[in-house]
Order: sequence, then structure tokens, then C-alpha cells
Amino acid sequence: MTTWTNRLLWLTYTALLAVLLPHTAWTFSQFEPPAWRWLGWIAAAAFEGAIAAFTWRLKQHIEESTRHRSAWRRFQARYLNVNAIGLITALAISAAANFAHAVEFGQPFAVFARYGVSPFVYAVGFGGILPLCSLLFARILADVHPAEEEENQEIAEEKRKRREADARTRQAEADCQQLSARLGEAEDVIRFLFATEKRARILGVHERWPALPHSAIAVITDASPSYVSEVLAQNLVTTPPLQGEDIHVD
Repeated sequence: MTTWTNRLLWLTYTALLAVLLPHTAWTFSQFEPPAWRWLGWIAAAAFEGAIAAFTWRLKQHIEESTRHRSAWRRFQARYLNVNAIGLITALAISAAANFAHAVEFGQPFAVFARYGVSPFVYAVGFGGILPLCSLLFARILADVHPAEEEENQEIAEEKRKRREADARTRQAEADCQQLSARLGEAEDVIRFLFATEKRARILGVHERWPALPHSAIAVITDASPSYVSEVLAQNLVTTPPLQGEDIHVD
């Protein structure tokens, strides 16, 4: 937003608050004794000033909310804060005051009778709803452009895609590691299953599957059961057992 545009908007907003000020002052003065009617102006100035201050702070919250990626987080940062609550509270009081002034001094228009329009509509439109424009001004005055929000959404989408791609890459690496380990095991099995010497095949099968009976080892290694028993017995004799461990030969 250019500087002159920003100044023009603030000037317009200040003029709106200035128009609302006497209406709010009149309403507050109705609750004071005649000698203290001037307190109504002080109260009105305080509330209209609070509206301007809360609008300024809410504008800052709206500008800072662009760092959030999700729409819900941006909405929370913008409107679910103490400044928004304070602005809405001050607006409600100012709206009630201006609505009361419009009802009190509103004159009947020909349009009321000609088209059957309720005077309530004009009291709301020309009195009560005016302070609510501060919420719109807070959004308009904030230096946030739709292009920036779209850019933030595009950045968030790119980050989400990048995270998904990284997760797929990590999963693929884990799968490759598992496949490599299985291939290594398969290579060891193939090595001793197709060894030239039957003794090497027998020892390899027994080491890989120690619970297999000798008859099954004989079938796998294409050897006789007696030779399998002989080879395994010799292996147990040549390999010293752990202390306290018994040697059993089938």
C-alpha cells in the first residue's frame, strides 16, 4: 500500500470516528445529571479513542499473521486475541450509542410509508452499523496483499510436497537396506549350498539351520545320512564346546 493511500485511509477513518463522537457523547450524557453532561464527551472520546487504538493493534496482528501457513492459524492470529476482543467490546458500546441516537432523532422518510420499509433498518444502517466499519478498516489498513497470502500458501504446499518426498526417500532407503541384507543372506546360503565339497555343504546347512535332522541335511546336500553324521561328529570334536555345555551326537 502506497504512503499517500495509507494516509488517505487513516484520514477517512479518523473522519468516521469524528462523526460518531457527538452521537456517542449524547448517549453517555443521558446517564449523567444536567450539570455533568460534559462527562459524556469524555466518555465518548475515551471509547472512540479505544476503537482507534484497538484498530491499530489489530492491524499489526493482521500484518504479522502472514507468517502462518494454514488459514486457521492466520485467522487465530488475526482475530482471536485480546485486541480483537477489546475492539469488538468498544464497537458494541459505540454501536448501541449511535443506534440510540438514530432512533431518538431520526425523522420519518417518505420511503418508509411508500415502500413499507421499517425505520429500524435506517436506524441500524445510519447509526448502529457505523462503528462496525472499524473491523473492515483494520483489515484494509493492514499492509497485506492477496498475492502475499497466495504466495504463502504456495510455499506451504511446496514444503508439504518436499516433506512427503523426503519421507518417500527415507522409506526407499530403508527398503533398499532390508533388500540388501536379505540378498546378503541369500548369497551366503547359495555359497554353501552349491559348494564343491559335500563337507562344506553339510557344515553350511547345519550352521544355517541347526535344528534340521541329519536325514534332511543329507537330502539337501546330496549326501548319505551316515556321512552327514560323520561330518557333524568330527566338527563337534574339532570345535571346543563352551564350559558346562554337553555335546550330543545324533
